Amino acid sequence: MNTFIESFLELIYPEKNICCMCDIYDETIDDKYICADCERKIKKIIPPYCIKCCKPINYSSSTNLCPDCISFEKFFEESRSPFLYEGIIKKGIYNLKYYNKPYYLRYFGNALLQYMNDNDYNNFDYIIPVPLHPLKLKSRGYNQSELIAKYIAKKLNITFIDGISRIKQTGKQSTKSKEDRRRSLENAFKIKKSKKYHILKNSTILLVDDIYTTGSTANECSKALLDYGISKVYVITIAR
Repeated sequence: MNTFIESFLELIYPEKNICCMCDIYDETIDDKYICADCERKIKKIIPPYCIKCCKPINYSSSTNLCPDCISFEKFFEESRSPFLYEGIIKKGIYNLKYYNKPYYLRYFGNALLQYMNDNDYNNFDYIIPVPLHPLKLKSRGYNQSELIAKYIAKKLNITFIDGISRIKQTGKQSTKSKEDRRRSLENAFKIKKSKKYHILKNSTILLVDDIYTTGSTANECSKALLDYGISKVYVITIAR
């Protein structure tokens, strides 16, 4: 499967040394997939941030937690994201999801790998993607979170497992309030029914998604994993 994905990306990826964000040709781009000008425009998440969900905080906090993580239980151990969801990162994720440009995962995958290695955020037993509902998967043709998860799993030599099902069609989450998202996503996920997934029990999982907004999706997936017997769940997203 990984070989197929690599071959697929080679076929549809634009000519080498073309920036995936602005389409400019620059011989210095090489395998970064982004030009220097676009790279300078990206806003990275830097400390101080919430130790639970990585939300930037610009105030003194005795707990090092954001108000949301203080008020609402989070079932995952930590969630980390290298970028803020704005500007060209927001545009890139949107293109990845809705404009049939899966080759964007080359840049996002490499950026996540660098971030994970730089922050020693790579000690996991298995890597699992947040799933799409089958109807949305059929419409879109691919799950961007699955592509990213497979990419980093291969590079880190960690076993990829597509172990979660989305059993509830919740509609577009971006149009909903924070509370509506929480309600609509309750019990929306479950572990797939197969004995092969028993290996997940008592393991440490990295859950992969594209964006962390309210955290409801990551939280409900984490709850389903913990209920199944997983020991700890960590989360990584491109942006938040």
